[in-house]
Amino acid sequence: MKIISIPVVVLVSLSLIGCSMPTSAVQGSLYSILKQEKMTQSGFGRKRVIMIKDFRGNEAYEEDMEGLKKEAQVYISQHPALSETAKNNLRELKVTQGSAVDEVAFLLGKPDKVSKSSGGGRYGASEIWIYKLSKIRVFTVFVFPVFLVHEAYYLYFKEGTLVEIERHYLKQVIEQGAGPGVIQSKS
Repeated sequence: MKIISIPVVVLVSLSLIGCSMPTSAVQGSLYSILKQEKMTQSGFGRKRVIMIKDFRGNEAYEEDMEGLKKEAQVYISQHPALSETAKNNLRELKVTQGSAVDEVAFLLGKPDKVSKSSGGGRYGASEIWIYKLSKIRVFTVFVFPVFLVHEAYYLYFKEGTLVEIERHYLKQVIEQGAGPGVIQSKS
């Protein structure tokens, strides 16, 4: 009987852990641009770091955030029939369940892909908007890449209203088709 080397056992174990990673997670709300403040420890003591990023994780700037807030205020004034919840979400640059298609398009822009369903798809959705994240994450152990994770947001719409937001990972983005009864189209 041959002896299996320890590095082979470790790599196989780590790949199995990577394979058991979830394929999707429900997301509560999604901010188009978010400002985060963190305290970090450095050699010179604690330091406050301010990060402003868009929903795809790309670096954004204070001007981007303020400009979008001004545009949101104009959008609100042009749509007086909006509910107070919708107005507050627009002011906060936030997309949540119950947001209308127009509000989502305003805050997040055009999706990378749109899938339409002839019948009730997942969550009863008739339309799915897919926003791919621009970064591919590589998880490594020492210098060996264990697995890649490419992420995307799936926004499910039913009759023009957002019913669910999910964050999908590599396996689902690549392997999963749109599903039965779904017509795929790029926008």
